[in-house]
Amino acid sequence: MKKSKPRNHVAMNPLLRKGGAHVRARSGKRFADKQQMLKAAREWKSSRDSLSLCFQ
Repeated sequence: MKKSKPRNHVAMNPLLRKGGAHVRARSGKRFADKQQMLKAAREWKSSRDSLSLCFQ
């Protein structure tokens, strides 16, 4: 009977099986959301400032 090859235990490590599609990190998404919120706040404030100038 033919002897089988020894298994590579490093390649079978469960931590190495975590591969998959690359997705954006949660911290990057939080940063982008914060930047978008700050931009919307700036636009809202500038529209309110121009509105107050019209009624003076």
